[in-house]
Amino acid sequence: MNTNKNMGVVQAMAFASQLIPAIIGVGSFMVLVRVVNAELLGQFLMYISGVVLFEMIKSGGLQSALVMRLSGRDAVQQLQTIGSAYWLGAAISGLLSALLTIVFFSKMFIAQPGIQLFCGFYACLGMVTLPLHIAEAKAVSMQDISFIFKLRIAQSTNSLLVAAYAFFKGGSLVEFATVHLLFNIGLMIVVIVSGKTNPLHIKHKLIAEVKELYKLIRYTLATLATTNFLKSADTFLIGSLLGAKAVAAYAVPLKLTELFEIPLRSLSTTAFPQLAAAGNDGNGSTFKKLYVQYLSWAYLLYIPALVVAFAIAPLLVTTLGGAKYVATVSVFRVFLLYGLFLPADRMSGIALDALQKPQKNFIKVLFMASINIIGDVLAIRLSGQLEWVAFASVLNVCTGIIVGNLLLNRTGIFQQSKVYNECIEYSKIFLKTSFKRVRFRAL
Repeated sequence: MNTNKNMGVVQAMAFASQLIPAIIGVGSFMVLVRVVNAELLGQFLMYISGVVLFEMIKSGGLQSALVMRLSGRDAVQQLQTIGSAYWLGAAISGLLSALLTIVFFSKMFIAQPGIQLFCGFYACLGMVTLPLHIAEAKAVSMQDISFIFKLRIAQSTNSLLVAAYAFFKGGSLVEFATVHLLFNIGLMIVVIVSGKTNPLHIKHKLIAEVKELYKLIRYTLATLATTNFLKSADTFLIGSLLGAKAVAAYAVPLKLTELFEIPLRSLSTTAFPQLAAAGNDGNGSTFKKLYVQYLSWAYLLYIPALVVAFAIAPLLVTTLGGAKYVATVSVFRVFLLYGLFLPADRMSGIALDALQKPQKNFIKVLFMASINIIGDVLAIRLSGQLEWVAFASVLNVCTGIIVGNLLLNRTGIFQQSKVYNECIEYSKIFLKTSFKRVRFRAL
């Protein structure tokens, strides 16, 4: 019973660590969309999309590999792994910074101010955020949900500061990016001083451990880069082909869509290390049980929420972006269909990574990226309507489910067709038990 209560507390904090930053992010966006003109907003969103994409290229794969390698290891081994991660992360960050500096001074993207500025600023930002990512990965592996909660809330206040700056001073694209960079520098200093991470641990690196991390990263890195390119591709293609104002219009329903991922992110915070531990132990039955539970919980949350969101879509869109963006309600409703398929796609990817099959997950995401990019280009070229661009996301998530299920079936851990049946049965029992508890307490 105590274990269940503790698990409930951990899951609640994991959910809060996603929900509260998302609320802050939505609030910040509501301010920006009202005080910044559409052209400047679109340019800043392209800058942020670039940051998010390269952050995942640089550190996303490293974080996943760290969680895999740190789980179940002793203190000395963990120190060696963290030191090796710093060494490898610094090498990746340095290479990216050098390449972006060259691109910045070549003025290759001078016609796209958001991308051009990103190339200049991220050369510094990429090095600054490395300790933050390693501290977060260590916290995930140790299930230090309290620190994850505090860190993610702190990170979310970055967008709030940019919005506050825009509200009180107006500002330019360069000023917004400067506020963003300075905040990350301050947060990095606080995290290091608090002892949650230490870049000097790089001295404990082992070449053998660096190689092990690299083996995991080479596919996970490509997977996460492709996954996040999927998220950014719409923004970049719309910006390049339809202009920054179209980016701003598309951003309103897209921002609401990001709320779909809150339950999944909180579930994955606890699901991934548990699935990884079961996979490392070769415990197939436990792995399957955990997979069924987490996928069932996701859909028990998603289905009612999506139905309500469809009904009140106009209210949600106008509340977030104002009456001038009411025309994007239809785009948001297309994204609701995307949200319906999202849990099944995301859980298959988490499972493949937890089984240390990042190469298979990369294959899945590569198929998704191909479908999404082709769909985006066709939608923009043939119709020029944002609804069809959103529908390309529906096609890519369906592709992810199909390919992900086929690849999971080949691992021999379980058959996906049987898992979905078990999810239905688990959900029925869960709802029945919960209903009885509510009736009992009411009596």
